[in-house]
Amino acid sequence: MKNRKIVFLAIFLAISAVYVISPKSQVVSIQGPSLIIPILAVLIGVYASKIYGLKSANGRALLLVTGGLACWSVGEIILYLSGNFISSVSLDSSIASVFFLLAYPFFGASIYQGYVTAGIKLKTVNKSLLYVVSLASIILTIFVAYFGVYRAYNPSANLLTNAINIGYGVGDLILVIASLFTILLASEYRGGKLAVFWKSIALGFFVTLMADVLFAVYGDQVLAGVKPYLYIDLIWTAGYMFLAFAITENYLYVSAVQKNIKLKLLQRS
Repeated sequence: MKNRKIVFLAIFLAISAVYVISPKSQVVSIQGPSLIIPILAVLIGVYASKIYGLKSANGRALLLVTGGLACWSVGEIILYLSGNFISSVSLDSSIASVFFLLAYPFFGASIYQGYVTAGIKLKTVNKSLLYVVSLASIILTIFVAYFGVYRAYNPSANLLTNAINIGYGVGDLILVIASLFTILLASEYRGGKLAVFWKSIALGFFVTLMADVLFAVYGDQVLAGVKPYLYIDLIWTAGYMFLAFAITENYLYVSAVQKNIKLKLLQRS
């Protein structure tokens, strides 16, 4: 796993270097590589879900995460195309927002499946960790309430624009908090074999939360290409990296289990 972490880190650093060094005029070449990460994670997630099968709660959870990531990927592709190749009223940020927001029900349902998979009640988990997670949830809620709602509200913007900008932060907050509690449950499930998956998912949601809140507050500077606000894009890329890592680790885990089962069957025969 350590080597895989290094590979993911190296990819992120390479993308970051291209993003920082390249001039704004080369935005097409800068943004392109970032799209590969979520798309590749979606393909891996679909394949891994087929190995699990939909009868498995793990398989359903992974497929739902993949579905949410697919929605985000479509939204990113629409923004990429509309910003660089297509000038059309029918293909703009409002259409992308539909797909970005559509991802949240998928992610929420996946977390619920993770809860079902563990089959463990919160009252049975480590009380100290439960208190820490609860405190972290309260702190995050206060943070998002101030920066993601109060500071993000723009009196000059219309109601829909404010609702969408604020909705991202609130949606991310719910996912992060739910993921934190799911980690507690996953840590108790079969020796914590699925805990790595949910920890990476939670990190991905947390990083995305930070990016969405920062964009809600400094969106005008980001769109204008003002540094360092322009680099908020890299925070979203980091969020995708964590989600891609989670799906990849889950795929490798289930593939290893499947190989061991086949090996044992061959030995018996």
